[in-house]
Amino acid sequence: MKPVLHIVGLGTDRLDKLSLEIYRLLAGSEVIYVWSLGHPVVIDMIKEGFLCVELCPDIDEENDDREWELTLERMTKIINNSQAKEQAVLALPGNPLREGKVVRSLQQHLSERFHVDLNLLLEDSSLARLTGIMAELRSTRGCPWDKEQTHTTLRKYLIEETYEVIEAIDTKDTNNFREELGDLLLQVVFHSRIAEEADNFSLSDVIKGISDKLIRRHPHVFDSFNIESSEEVLVNWDAIKKREKLEANKAELGAMNFFNIPRGLPALQMAEKVQKQASKVGFDWDNYQGPLAKIHEELAELEKEINTGQKIEVELGDLLFSIVNLSRFLRINAEESLRRGTKKFQGRFNKMLIKIRDEGLALEEFTLKEMDYYWNKVKNEENMIL
Repeated sequence: MKPVLHIVGLGTDRLDKLSLEIYRLLAGSEVIYVWSLGHPVVIDMIKEGFLCVELCPDIDEENDDREWELTLERMTKIINNSQAKEQAVLALPGNPLREGKVVRSLQQHLSERFHVDLNLLLEDSSLARLTGIMAELRSTRGCPWDKEQTHTTLRKYLIEETYEVIEAIDTKDTNNFREELGDLLLQVVFHSRIAEEADNFSLSDVIKGISDKLIRRHPHVFDSFNIESSEEVLVNWDAIKKREKLEANKAELGAMNFFNIPRGLPALQMAEKVQKQASKVGFDWDNYQGPLAKIHEELAELEKEINTGQKIEVELGDLLFSIVNLSRFLRINAEESLRRGTKKFQGRFNKMLIKIRDEGLALEEFTLKEMDYYWNKVKNEENMIL
């Protein structure tokens, strides 16, 4: 019977971070093959009396495919000459992927001499596996497209994936929702990997940052601070946020930075946040009558500018801003309201096209008045159902 060769990852740079199962495997192994004796975890292993055999101290992750093949051939030759009778361990740096080129190549070269066991590599559902896949995609031997991406080129995908998650929520499609959340998570991992390559921050820093923030912003859960309603939670959250910004000297309250709002937000959402921020210092209407009257005022000003052709875009922006203000007082999310209105138009327009097609007519030959007839027909049928 062939001896077993367990391939494992050394994970982070600390021996005590390895799982108990991997540690016991290392302790009970006849021999442990490692790439370099200088690896921090390997140094700790040697201190604890583990027998470690160095395979390739000069390995360079930037080597091209041919150099890598030669390196792997040297490594497999050493391992295949092993005197192990029952089991040995190949401990690779980091979190190697069972699907990765290195592991697949090693498995292929070593399978005649050993029964190669990959069961202790990363779980299929682990976050570390996802970050490992991204690292592989961005590596020298990775995907050309993934290697070319930057924070800027990925910006549009981050926006698209966010809206696809929202659409999955709206359609209540659980399977699609799960998939879209995965696509959105990929964007976080992708940006974090690019930042890590530039020595800016890592995904671990991102996770630690948001974890610490959640603890700080919820003193009513993780401390003795008492809060009884969700409204109080929001008020306290905002107070803590302002205090943190001031302590970090990131936001002095003043004319230029009063609105601490991301500029990349969708316009309707940005308008609503600006209005809420101004409302906190009392700059707001008493009730919905104020913004409603403002809409009529702005509509008249827009009509005037359309006739003169001077400041049409400016006045249209003012009108839209006032409509958002009214939606805020009516407790309606302007972004979602417009989205539903657009979907309603799409559905009604498609039904109109079906009616025209079912009657054997050609849309291209229709006048606007004729299309409007079928539009109203669909609209009346919808109202009858409601």
